[in-house]
Amino acid sequence: MTPLRFVAAALQRMVDRIDPQAGRYRMLFESSPLPMWVLDADSLRYLSVNDAAVRLYGYSREEFLAMSAHTVDPEAGELGPGVSRHTKKSGEEITVDRVVHLVSWRSRPARLVFIRDITERQRTQLALERLNRELEHSHERLRALSRRLLEVQEEERGRLARDLHDDIGQALTALKIQLESVPRDGAEAGPRTRIDDCIETTRHTIERVRQLSLSLRPSQLDDLGLAAALRSHLDRQARVAGLVPHFDALEAPAELAADTETACFRVAQEAITNVLRHAQARNLWLHLALVGGELALSVRDDGRGFDVESVRRRAGTAGSLGVLGMEERVALVGGSFELRSLPGKGTVMLATFPLCA
Repeated sequence: MTPLRFVAAALQRMVDRIDPQAGRYRMLFESSPLPMWVLDADSLRYLSVNDAAVRLYGYSREEFLAMSAHTVDPEAGELGPGVSRHTKKSGEEITVDRVVHLVSWRSRPARLVFIRDITERQRTQLALERLNRELEHSHERLRALSRRLLEVQEEERGRLARDLHDDIGQALTALKIQLESVPRDGAEAGPRTRIDDCIETTRHTIERVRQLSLSLRPSQLDDLGLAAALRSHLDRQARVAGLVPHFDALEAPAELAADTETACFRVAQEAITNVLRHAQARNLWLHLALVGGELALSVRDDGRGFDVESVRRRAGTAGSLGVLGMEERVALVGGSFELRSLPGKGTVMLATFPLCA
């Protein structure tokens, strides 16, 4: 005999003996913590109910036996298991999960019904779903706010970069030209040296303004595109830090959405800055390519590496704001971010960006 047939046979024996003379099976039926009843298969009138059903629904046993199951359950005629709404004697509606078995009760067809009250569980589930919707709505509002803040930040950076280049940069260049035009042939050594120092200071300031302007918003990003801007930034930073740069963007798409270009450049910029600050590396690789229909960025170094989990645990502190900023930028354009590193093994930053941002 198969297990299913064994269970069905045992169930049938129990139902066949639910009567006052079958004490053992009657006790199992009555003492069940789940509400149970037996219905006539044709009329759907109650033939027997247990104490749990009496307690849950508020009807006495005599009241149950005098009425049809439709009073409690409008879907009482359904045979299969399912969730339905039941009405108590008080008029209160509850949600139940019912299981129905076709059985023989005292040699006539009947239905054995098991009831499980899931009202509170459903209320909790509906409340959780509502809270999840509200939370998702709040997250979407925060994402929209973050996107707008980044847009404003980029606009302000662009304006500052233009002001530095067009106003301060040009003024300093004019000052340098004027200083260089001051006659020094007949001047004494002291004044001539001071003029030369002023020219050198002005030249250094001009270069510093240029570097600040490029850091705020590289003109190549707007004029020549992402690959050119990344190559220029990598070479410039590697030269300052004494690193050997390795750049590969042969497989990168030629045209990208402005939001994607900006996000990718800022993530790469932050990753390069982290290498310069912390890695103590000798080589720095930047790879830009089209992978699986997405723009893929990789920044790798051969530096001292670090414990990624330790950085995750310090998330939100000054030591890990850069990582959080990169993750946030990538998430806002619908991309993915991954950081791989081990002490003494260098670091790899991988980010992907959808082409339709």
